[in-house]
Amino acid sequence: MRPEEYFFIPLALLTPVLLIGIPIWILVVGIDNIGLGTLKKCFRGIDVHETPQAGDVTFTYHTYRGVIVWFIQEEHVIIAPPDDALTLLNRLLRYNLTMGMLTYGLAFIPFLAIGNYLVQRRSIFRQKAANASPPS
Repeated sequence: MRPEEYFFIPLALLTPVLLIGIPIWILVVGIDNIGLGTLKKCFRGIDVHETPQAGDVTFTYHTYRGVIVWFIQEEHVIIAPPDDALTLLNRLLRYNLTMGMLTYGLAFIPFLAIGNYLVQRRSIFRQKAANASPPS
């Protein structure tokens, strides 16, 4: 066997997995639930409030998930202490740069995710500074 023919062995083994395994996985997991467990993990250990409390900051961030031509964009309005908000924002960016890349939005999701991250991070720091300064 020539060295260039060794490429076809893994390809022959991987093709049925892709053509049969992925559709079965989508049917079992459910197309609406793809990436949902990972998204819930982002919120673990984060103190998110329903209404603003003293010292809390708010930010809005969009997450993207899906498979190839199907995807979901979700808006999250977060009210949390500043340190928790920054931690969550970092986790949500990492989530977008992994789970969001499985969709056809591969070309634009990184720009949207990073741009929104920078805007919301700046907003959190401004709110944190405003909370720390004494009222005049």
